[in-house]
Amino acid sequence: MENQDYFILLYYCYTSIENPEEFREEHHQLCLNLNLRGRIIIAEEGLNGTVSGLKADCEKYMQTVKGDKRFTTLEFKVDTYPKHAFQKLHVRYKPEIVHSDLKNIDPTTKTGKYVEPAELKGMMDRDDVVLVDMRSKYEHEIGRFKDAVTFDIENFRDMPDHAHELEQYKDKKIVTYCTGGIKCEKASAYLLEQGFENVYQLHGGIINYGLELGGEDFEG
Repeated sequence: MENQDYFILLYYCYTSIENPEEFREEHHQLCLNLNLRGRIIIAEEGLNGTVSGLKADCEKYMQTVKGDKRFTTLEFKVDTYPKHAFQKLHVRYKPEIVHSDLKNIDPTTKTGKYVEPAELKGMMDRDDVVLVDMRSKYEHEIGRFKDAVTFDIENFRDMPDHAHELEQYKDKKIVTYCTGGIKCEKASAYLLEQGFENVYQLHGGIINYGLELGGEDFEG
């Protein structure tokens, strides 16, 4: 069996970052010092990244990031790997940490209620619950939760144009899900803004569900 000497970290955090381009420089240097590789996006609205590195370096990175009061609510998803999962390091400033064109939506003030994986498993077969996949057509055709509602979209930014398709479910509990949870922070907040009342989101997305419960109930 191969040694699993490396970690892969997946994380995001919606939080206010003043001077994000200056923070980008500092964060880039931190990652270089720890020999991390991967992709990190920094914006005024927060931080979003996937990186790999030796376990000790990743532990130091997580400790440093969580030590910043802006990121106290950030949750790292951690997986082991025998080597670096990425070839290079990219730390970039962008207007949003996930492209949505919903810059007016602030998940730190309003977002859907979190549903934990075990809780979702118990809700799946209820008549008053509808699962909604917030990913692209390409992604949900590869795999999705059974009986989930999907949108014919190429990119997440197209989601608002299809939200009206959920009108028929306004009297039900709507549980949104995506890969890691980041899209649903804004998607669920947008649905609340559009008048939907019972809006939830799978905490940590499909990845967290898989880590806790495996692939059961996921088709693909």
